Amino acid sequence: MILPQSSDASLATGPRIMVVEDNPDSLYLAAEILRTLGYAVDTAESGEQALHQLTAQPCDILFTDVSLPGMSGIDLARAVHAQFPSLRIIFATGYGEALTRSLGFAATTIRKPYDLDQLLQALAG
Repeated sequence: MILPQSSDASLATGPRIMVVEDNPDSLYLAAEILRTLGYAVDTAESGEQALHQLTAQPCDILFTDVSLPGMSGIDLARAVHAQFPSLRIIFATGYGEALTRSLGFAATTIRKPYDLDQLLQALAG
């Protein structure tokens, strides 16, 4: 499946969000929902790819899976937070909040599988 790596920001009315997910179906679904909600969406399938893209094109919100191959979502969030401290971070995880509870910076965690209401609450955060 070929996924768009970024959106046309001129079509979006909301903030720019980076979605990081190693499951292609989950990535596609989350990106399409967010685009429908008016967000300018960039996507990445790994923490390393996301970090590279965010360095070139910062965003307003990082929405990342916690468990990624290579650089974890937590390591990605730490690296991004060091560069962009005002960036909002939302984690998606099937493991609960134990891994994201004591990071030293504010973050929202939603449990997979999440529904639209949970995603909207996290975005409203």
